[in-house]
Amino acid sequence: MELETLILAERDTLVLRLTSLLGGDHHAAEDLTQEAFARAWRGLPTGLDPRQQRAWLHRTSRNLAVDELRRRRRRLMAPIDQLEHLHASVEGAGAPDTAREALARLSAHERFVLLLRFEAGFTHAEIAQLLDSTEEAARKRVSRARGAFLDAYRAMRADTTPLVLLVVRDEPPAPYVRWLEQAGARVRQTQDAPTERELALADGLVVTGGLRDVHAGLYGEAPVLARGVPNLSEDRLDIAVLGVALAIDLPIVGVCRGHQLLNIAAGGSLYQDVVRDGVAGVDHDSGDHVIETEADGSLRRILGRSVVVHSQHHQAVRRLGRHLRVVATSPDGLIETIERDDRRFALGLQWHPEADPGGRGDLVAAAFVESMRERAA
Repeated sequence: MELETLILAERDTLVLRLTSLLGGDHHAAEDLTQEAFARAWRGLPTGLDPRQQRAWLHRTSRNLAVDELRRRRRRLMAPIDQLEHLHASVEGAGAPDTAREALARLSAHERFVLLLRFEAGFTHAEIAQLLDSTEEAARKRVSRARGAFLDAYRAMRADTTPLVLLVVRDEPPAPYVRWLEQAGARVRQTQDAPTERELALADGLVVTGGLRDVHAGLYGEAPVLARGVPNLSEDRLDIAVLGVALAIDLPIVGVCRGHQLLNIAAGGSLYQDVVRDGVAGVDHDSGDHVIETEADGSLRRILGRSVVVHSQHHQAVRRLGRHLRVVATSPDGLIETIERDDRRFALGLQWHPEADPGGRGDLVAAAFVESMRERAA
């Protein structure tokens, strides 16, 4: 088949497929399609029949999409000294660039490794190669520099009220904002994935529930009885955000969908439908029920032995992820609360604490805010 004919025949199909792979980014899909065609002009192997030509073109375009997604995950980071958007929403218009001033107080080497990591997007392995050291040594240098920066930033920050990044998907944010503000936190809402810069400058992270199911492909299954339209790229971004937050020991609360993502991020899986899977004995979909807390978990200290919670879910934790432990269950044995055993405060709630104003859910918010204050001290 002539190359011009192949391009005309496959263009629309490639753009559509790449748009899906890139989470709906049509413009990037068109650019990558053009790149695939350019590579075909330069290097399409000779002697291929039409079926083999199409396969080569689709494989090349898919590889380009995979490379683009890897680049985007790596660029979850952003320049640590470009904070106008964060300060406009948190400290008010016209506020001095506290982060830039804090950066200026660091040593040249500390600024260097931070800018390599946060601005250039270098991995720890790449930084190690540049510094002629081991990856572990590079990781420690970045960690020490980040700690020095945060100490300087917090000392200079005018408002010491703990700042929570609230990752909102398709649920109304107002109940979450009210829940956190009543406990003494400032809240910055975002419907985009926070950058590593924003996470580094925050004191805590909350990932909310959602009206769409988490994509089952994240734990190696095909979606069954999915509610809404699961968004794989969005879920992957949120898992990447949780990974960064865990890496810097940022206090975390995951609610409903956020609880499930916290488990999946650690290698766990879900029951896709607790009724279909025969594990639900009480209503978890639209009402209140009791949970029993575990004696050795943080939730027992916060809430006591048992409490009534508000529940809106049809999926639940099945296989527990690494470094997680169960700290509360429902009467039918479903896991209702999990926590990381290797972090300061990382709690996953299958129930909705923000839906119980003035109730026990406020005790969770108070404990969360206290953990942020302790981390900043």
